[in-house]
Amino acid sequence: MANIEQIGERQNSGRPRGEAMAELRRRVEELAYQDDPRHLRLKAAILSMIAEGLWAPGDKLPAETEFARASGLSLGTAQKALGALARDGALIRRHGHGTFVPSGASQADRLLHFRFVGDDDSAIAPVYAEAIERRVTTRGGAWSALLVEASRFIRIRRRITVAEEFDCLSEFYIDGDRFAGVLDMPMSELHRVMIRTVLAERFSVPTLFVDQRVQATGFAPEVAKLLKLDSETYGLALEVRSYTRDRQPIAFQHIFIPPNVRKLQLMSGNDVSRFSCAR
Repeated sequence: MANIEQIGERQNSGRPRGEAMAELRRRVEELAYQDDPRHLRLKAAILSMIAEGLWAPGDKLPAETEFARASGLSLGTAQKALGALARDGALIRRHGHGTFVPSGASQADRLLHFRFVGDDDSAIAPVYAEAIERRVTTRGGAWSALLVEASRFIRIRRRITVAEEFDCLSEFYIDGDRFAGVLDMPMSELHRVMIRTVLAERFSVPTLFVDQRVQATGFAPEVAKLLKLDSETYGLALEVRSYTRDRQPIAFQHIFIPPNVRKLQLMSGNDVSRFSCAR
């Protein structure tokens, strides 16, 4: 993520501001059929415009009052949406200067299991993570078969939005006693970090090897509901087992990917070192 000092003072580098705000209004109205609160609809509309490059890294965004006027929503709703985006790291707010799109707004460089490409096989789609749940569980599964020394587990669920086209679900399991400090992290921080990096930097447990397995499967009703899919949806389930020194298992990740038209670029061995150095 870029530092504040790295964010320029230029205005919108894409379409004219009036045209951009008209497009924002259109997107907010398109989302009006959803049951989500108004500020979440505005947040989604802004994110989609950033994802598509209508607001580029370094661009200064309009004032809160202009967002409210253009979207047809209240000033409080606009403030709530922009504040949430800033907390998630999708925007940077500079006191006395305005709100900017950071150069690292997309998390594709850190979320290595969510690198989706387009038809041209070149551009990586922008992705954004949202931590939706963190809990301690003793329930067994593939994770308990891997982490055999753990008596309880921390499960972190994150919803990964891919180019505002579809959502994936990540369930990350770690030893609940060994890594209990993860429970003290603010949820807002879990939006942005790569959890394996946290294990390396805070607990001196780097990821040195991963094993990936993928299969087509029907999604459990709970997974389908979280991804707002039909209850009988089929998709891909990617299992990632992580190991540290002496091939000691340290984490199990279950990723659910719904049907989509994009290609998934699988992580290679060269990417593993990034688990210990990515920010």
